[in-house]
Amino acid sequence: MELGRQLRKKLSILGLRLGTQWSGRAKDPSAIEALRWGALTLTRIAIPLRMRLATNMKLAGVYRPALLEAYFERAADQLIMLAHILRAGFEKSTCPERFKLDQSFELLEQAYNAGKGVINIAPHICGYPVYPLVISSRIPCSIYLRRNKDAHKMRITETVARAGGGQLVCPPENASRAQRFKVALDVLREGRLLFITPDTPRKPEQGVAVTIFGRTAYFPTGVFVMSMRTGAPVVPTVWHWERGAYHIRYGQPIELARGGQIKQQAQRATQKWAQSVDAFLQEYPEMWWNWLDKRWTNIIRGSA
Repeated sequence: MELGRQLRKKLSILGLRLGTQWSGRAKDPSAIEALRWGALTLTRIAIPLRMRLATNMKLAGVYRPALLEAYFERAADQLIMLAHILRAGFEKSTCPERFKLDQSFELLEQAYNAGKGVINIAPHICGYPVYPLVISSRIPCSIYLRRNKDAHKMRITETVARAGGGQLVCPPENASRAQRFKVALDVLREGRLLFITPDTPRKPEQGVAVTIFGRTAYFPTGVFVMSMRTGAPVVPTVWHWERGAYHIRYGQPIELARGGQIKQQAQRATQKWAQSVDAFLQEYPEMWWNWLDKRWTNIIRGSA
């Protein structure tokens, strides 16, 4: 089983590498769109993948007819948007008009204009690599990039972000926790906007217990610790697909009292944010990119 998983991982990375190279050379957007048809066709015949996805959704209590197709459409759309960006750059791709901001965007603008920096957080919902590029056309947005142990995957991620004009901030290789923390703090102390997706599960001793789909996971609290150390508010964000576009909405900025019980405040704030993430995923499960993530699969299935 482990050998098969490693083989699938290598094939996936190889496919991403070839797709990245091909997208940068494609001359016609219709060629990119042909990839969408190919990707969705593969998902229809990939029976083990569909069974794994269906099992996860059923155990999470969100499964309904046509949900698998809706998820694969959104996941494929993320890959196709990235391919368009690699081909033509963000501004000339079809991506900017696919994201719609409502009046709640004022909450992010007001938080940014306060001049203390701002942390913009969202779960891993389909389109998350493109979202910072959408915001960068209005507010300069730095993307916190976790260093991936796989060098090939790391290069692919960097290539995609740079193609869209995104400003990457990444800790050095083998960085300590303090060094990783400083990379993000420096962005905030310069009064800039930092985008982070903090719904990556951790080991119990590395995070605080939260509830997602009725299961216990452990989320990092670093986002809210950084907020208290710098005074930068945290602005939560989600988006969903409706009427041919991704509709973005922002929550009220979260500002915690500086000083005092930093750890306890950060834990409570993380748990409260996780509740809002769980509510969003219950309503829009097709938007969650992580349905097939190994760590989340283990959590949903009650594995170690």
